[in-house]
Amino acid sequence: MSLGENIARLRAQNGWSQGELADKLEVSRQSVSKWETDASVPDLDKLVKLSEAFGVSLDDLVHGRSGTAPCPAPSPVASLPSPIPAQKTGVSGGQKIAALVLFLCGLMVLFVFLLLGGGMFSFLFAAPFWLCAGICAVCRKNAGLWCGWAVYFCAALYMRLATGISWSLVLLTHLYEPSWNYARLAAAWVELAIILVLLAVTVLRFRRLPLATGRDTLIALAAGWLGFLLVRAVGGYVLTHYFRLAGAIGFLYYLFGFAQLGALAVLLCFSARYLHSLRHKQQ
Repeated sequence: MSLGENIARLRAQNGWSQGELADKLEVSRQSVSKWETDASVPDLDKLVKLSEAFGVSLDDLVHGRSGTAPCPAPSPVASLPSPIPAQKTGVSGGQKIAALVLFLCGLMVLFVFLLLGGGMFSFLFAAPFWLCAGICAVCRKNAGLWCGWAVYFCAALYMRLATGISWSLVLLTHLYEPSWNYARLAAAWVELAIILVLLAVTVLRFRRLPLATGRDTLIALAAGWLGFLLVRAVGGYVLTHYFRLAGAIGFLYYLFGFAQLGALAVLLCFSARYLHSLRHKQQ
């Protein structure tokens, strides 16, 4: 019996129409029809969903019996359940060692800069090490990606507090003059390149996660992008005109910029997940 015939048989046994099965799998009815006629083969993630929907193993789904031939009675040994390997929980030993090393490096950096008279900035220099140590100790997946974001935010915050340099300087490239110091402009371009790389890696890492492709999801995405643009416009105007040069309160201006970047990353990831799920649903 072919895979398509087995899908059709199991669907009929459950009393589902092709449309009902398609709704359960979040695919089109044409996709189910193609599977059952062996015109196409489901992807691995769809095979897993099919086996879960039918309540059969993946092996039974792919190599299922027609149900006419009697199955041989299992022997007592064969009927014994096979041990299921325990899933690993928590972080690996390598990550724990890395977390300890990073924490100690942070203490060393703090001690050195305090001796050099760094004051409160000493904690800012040590912060990337401690943040990465905490990430390695907690995150079982994507620890390197989150460490990259943590290091960027710490470095960017230092650049803004110490020199006032941010990626937005690239918008003045066509107006830049030699007296403005081209090194500042180069640093702004480097920061922009780092931001683009981090955004691209983040989107590529999470774009394959499944996401519902219904109307509610589309409305939520549209509302998220609209809210992002409105908050960026209104909040940017208020903070620029009232808080940017207001001493310690101006720190809110930098935090607002980082919050915008984080929101942009989240919206890009969900948009990519929606497009990826929509493309697979139409297949």
